[in-house]
Formats: sequence, structure tokens, C-alpha cells
Amino acid sequence: MPQATHAEEGENSTPVPVPPQNMVSSFTLRDVLITAFFHLRTVLVAAVLPLAIAITAAFSMRTEYTATSLLLVIVSREVSNAQNVTDSGPPVMTIEGLKQVQSEVQMLESTDVMRATIEQIGIDRLYPRGRLAALMDIFGSDPNRMDGAVARFRKSLKAEVVEDSNVVEVSFTNPDRSLAIETTDALVRNYLASRRKALENPTAKILQLEVARFQRDLSTVDNEIERLKNKVGIIDFSQDAVLASNQVDSILQRRRQVAEREAAVSGQILEAERQLAATPESVFDFSEKTDAVAGDDDANTLTRLLVQRDRVVAQYAPGSALLRELDKQIATVRARIKSRADRRYFTDRAVRNPQLNYLQNMVVSLKVEQDSLARQKNELVEQQRIAEERLSLLRSAETPLIELNRKRDALSDGFREYQRRAVAASIEETAAQSRQSAVRVVQEAGAAVTSRSLTLPVLAGGVFAGLLFGAAAGAIASALRTTFIAPGEAERALGLPAIATMDDDDEDADLAMDSAVGSFVTTLLDARIDDEPIKAVHFLSADTDDTLSRFTLRVAEEFAIRRQKRTLFIELGANAPAPLALDGQEIKGGMAITGTPLPLLWTASETQNAPLMDIRLPVADAEMMMAELRDAFDFILICSNRQGASLVTQRFCQLVDGNIMSLEAEKTRKAVAIHLRDMVVESRGLLLGFVLLGRRYYLPSWLYERI
Repeated sequence: MPQATHAEEGENSTPVPVPPQNMVSSFTLRDVLITAFFHLRTVLVAAVLPLAIAITAAFSMRTEYTATSLLLVIVSREVSNAQNVTDSGPPVMTIEGLKQVQSEVQMLESTDVMRATIEQIGIDRLYPRGRLAALMDIFGSDPNRMDGAVARFRKSLKAEVVEDSNVVEVSFTNPDRSLAIETTDALVRNYLASRRKALENPTAKILQLEVARFQRDLSTVDNEIERLKNKVGIIDFSQDAVLASNQVDSILQRRRQVAEREAAVSGQILEAERQLAATPESVFDFSEKTDAVAGDDDANTLTRLLVQRDRVVAQYAPGSALLRELDKQIATVRARIKSRADRRYFTDRAVRNPQLNYLQNMVVSLKVEQDSLARQKNELVEQQRIAEERLSLLRSAETPLIELNRKRDALSDGFREYQRRAVAASIEETAAQSRQSAVRVVQEAGAAVTSRSLTLPVLAGGVFAGLLFGAAAGAIASALRTTFIAPGEAERALGLPAIATMDDDDEDADLAMDSAVGSFVTTLLDARIDDEPIKAVHFLSADTDDTLSRFTLRVAEEFAIRRQKRTLFIELGANAPAPLALDGQEIKGGMAITGTPLPLLWTASETQNAPLMDIRLPVADAEMMMAELRDAFDFILICSNRQGASLVTQRFCQLVDGNIMSLEAEKTRKAVAIHLRDMVVESRGLLLGFVLLGRRYYLPSWLYERI
């Protein structure tokens, strides 16, 4: 028993006891087991119910097969769901690729695809009608059945993107292996068909109509341009305009040149006629005589041969064949030169003065030229007129031709744009209609089929649920229980230590009872308050039976017989402490003290009429009477377990050295015990702890030894 200290108090202050908190036990495994065994029936019922349900469900479950198919989503700019696939542009970003793969999963899990698959396989094959189908038909209709089938199909379907890839894993679970494979394949086919339909681009036909319209308008404009060119005679307007302008300018320049030449020729004719008139008709002749022969080159040949002989002499030895050949040629040339010198002949040539003929010819040619210049001048005038008419015609055709060309350019640009977009739309339609354009099946459902049986997991879950429900039921029952079954519960609820525990089975066993009472008495004798031993102890109980009276009497007998202490036993609310016999009587401390057959043990009789029991007695007088009793006896035990003595009980709570609460296992309610504790505290009493009476042991003895 730990020591407690009374605090210094004022006149109107309320003393607060110092509970030995270090002796209050914590919640242990033993408490859990005791609570479980105490509520064993409730725990077993709560545990067996989910276990039975799990066993029934486990034996009724069938093995489920999961067929898995893999789809590869090609993420690029050329996929069928990307617009303008023929345009050049930046590559698809990573986040866009992830969004595209996720959109494929959402399209795969769409209700339309599931409904088409269920209709293709058959709703009766996938989900056969059960025994309660007729009853369900009363409350539902066929559309409701299809909606329910779609919901069940969605639970059995699993479509997800494989981590860090663009592969979509599609799996379907069904108890029938072949049906699971068939359903998965049908789901993939329906998804691809729905995807092609959703990604179909109907703009190609509209664009083709626009292309045809532009082509007709363009042909009309081309025909108008061609007719205008044919009418005007234009091949290329720019070149024709430049040529016409250049032609007019060239003709003008030529007319100027002809006028200049005509003036020059007229002057030359006048001058030539004047000189011709002044020139005599006859002039002196001259003659020339020479012996030169035409084609005579012997001297030059001889010179070349001599030069060649000098080179040969320097390179070849004397008498060589080449040197002899050159000597023969030189001799031959010299012989010819010599023979020609022997033949002497001369040539005479007479030359007449040509001035007269020259002037006559000049006059004639200049007159001819003058006539031709006159004709040329007239022709140039005609050419200039024609060129100016051509230039005027081109100028009049320039405005409509420019307008037609502008219209043609606009139509040509629109035609090219729509033609390009029509081709792109056609390519997109072709890509959308192709099954392997962006999504490819890389694994059929029959290639990967896994089986799963939930028998063991359901049984394990049933066992776990049974343990969980049993523990919950035990915890709820323990929380709803209002009594104490173990000292630890009372310690945690009251914040007081358990000083002694009396077993219910040992109440009639003297040896066990004596041992327990002896330990309790030793605890009281060893306890100190302000370094002073305890001499007056007040036992309180909220119950009305005599259990506390018997226990307090056994404690008093222990003090008197075995500890040889002068002991006074007072039972509040009782005139005689039966079954003790009365032996003499004396008044001490305002109470009638009566001896008992046991030596050193006295009891108080007629306590109801004792002055100390008067609630009108001042506190000082009551303390004096209590001090007189302490002087007369070594130990005073006071027992109050009657509701009628509640006021007197509050008086004794502050007169004694310490108060001890008495709790009966499985009888004393927690609220009553807490109220009794609060009453003692409010009465300025010091609580030493409590004793638990009538405790029962619900665990086997071997289990108590191990925990």
C-alpha cells in the first residue's frame, strides 16, 4: 500500500485524495481473454454466423476463367483519329499520346460496345435465368434485364493500360472458359467496329462536291480566257504587249533611219553627178612586165631542206640514210632552179583608170537605192499603222483578261486547297476503315486464359470475418456491461488501486480466505499517512447485502486473533453485530462498546442511538470522540453498507484515516461505484483503494499460468 499525504487545507476547502495512480493496472491480454470468455456465447454466435455464411458461399462458388487480349495503340500523327493526317506538323506530344490511349480504353468500356457484345453472344448464355427469374419478371421488364446484364458485364470486364506503355489489356471473367474467350474476342471486334464507325470522316464527299464545283467554274473561266485570246490573237499577254510596243518603237526607229538614209543618198547622187560631169571620158593607161611564175616555191623548199639537213647532221652520224635522202632532195630542188633559169619569159599587163566607171556605177546604185528607200518608207508607214492597231487591240483586251486571270487565280487557289483537303479526308477515311490503322490486336483472348477459385479466399475471409465479428461483439458487450468482473476494470474506471480481491469459490475455504485476509491486513498495517500508521478504516459499499459485513468481520478477527491488536468493529445501521455475542458494555467516544467472545475484539451496539451517529453533532466534538476511540483501541474498522446510513457515512468518511470501497464482482454497477467514489471525495475523505469481493475465474488455470 503506498503512502498518502494529507494536504494543508483551509476552512472551506475540500480535500482531494491522492490516488496511487502508479498502482492502477493497464489493459492487458489477460483482460481481453477474460472479457472474451465472460461473453463467450455472444462471441461464438457473432463469430459462427459469418463463418457459416462463408462456408456456404465457398462451396457454392465455381472456378472463374479470365481471358485476356492485348491491344497495341499506335500513337503517331498518322493515326486515324488525328485530323489533317497529310499535313506536316510537329510530332504528337507524350501527354497527347497518353490521352489517346486512355480514350481508347473509355471507348472500349462504352455501354454500346457492351450491349452489342451481349446481344451477339446472347444474354441467356452469358447470364442464364435463375430459379427466381419468374418472380423477377413480375417486378422488372426486358430493358431492365438488359441494363442489369450490362452492369454485370461491366463488373466482369477489366480494361486498363499497361504501365509505361501504349498497350491496352482487355480481360473478361466467366465460369465457362470457352465462353470467356468468345466474349473477349467478340468485345474486341465490336470495339473495333464501333471505333471505325465513330472515327468515320464524312467530309470527303462534301469536299469532293466542292472540288467538282470549283473545277466547273475553273473550266468556264479557262474557256472565256481562251476565246478572248483567240479573238485578240494572244499567246502570252505580257510578252505580246511587250512585243507590240517594241514593234511600234522599232518601226519608228527604222522610219527615222530610212529618212536619214534617203537624205544621205540624195546628197551622194548630186555629188556623184557633179563629179561625173567633171570627169573626162578618156584617161591614161599603164603597163606591167614580170618574169614571175605563178606557184613557183622552189627557193622556199630549198631553204627548208637545208635547215632540216643541218638538224639531221647534228642528231645523226654522217652517211645515215636520212641524211642521204635529204641530200638527194636538195640536189633535185637545185637542179630545177637551175633549169628554170635557162628558160627566160616575160608577162605584160595593161591597167585602165577606173574612175569614170566607178562614178557611173555609183550614180546608178544610188538612184536604185533612192527608189528602194522610197518604197521602204511607204512600207514602214503601213507597218506602223498595223502595229499601232495591234497595240490598241491589246490595250482594249488587257482589262477583261486581267479580270479573268484574277478570277482564275482565285478559283485555282480554292481548287487546290479543296483538292488537297479532299485527298486528306479520303486518306483519313481509308485509315479509319482499316482495322489495323491505329489499334492492333497483338494477343488473342485464347492465348492467355487464367483460372481463379475463390473457395480458399472466401473461407479465409469467413474466418477473418468471424474473428472480427466475434471481437466486435465481445467489445460491444464489454462496453455495454455495467458491472466489474476483474480488478483491472475497476482500477481503470475508478482510478483507484485494488487492495484485495476475494474469490467467490473460496468464501467457504478457511485456508484460502485466511490467506487473503491476512495479506489485506498486512497491507493496512504497512500503510502510512503523513508518516503515521493507519488506525481507523472505513469500508463502504453501495450494495445492501451482508457480504461486506462478513468480510469486515473477518478482517477484524484477523486483527484481534493473529495480530493481537485491540480492535473495534462498528457496523453502521445495525444494533448488534450478529453473530457475535454480547459480553459487557461500556461507553467510549459516544458509543456503547460491547465485548465479544474473541479476545481483543469489541463491537459497537445500538449505533443508531449513539451520539457519534447524530448528524447534528459538531465536527469538532465528533473528532474528539473519534480521538477517544483511537486512544482506546489499536485499530478501528467501520462498515457502512446501508443506504439509510448515507448521511452518517459521509460524516465518517472525513473522521477516519482512510476509506476503502467494496465492490462485488458482476453485481456492483459502474455508475453506482463512481457515484460512491465521488461522494467520498466530496465528503473530504481519503480513498485508499477498493476490495473486489466474489470474483470468478473464467479462464482455465493453465491459461492463467501462461499470461
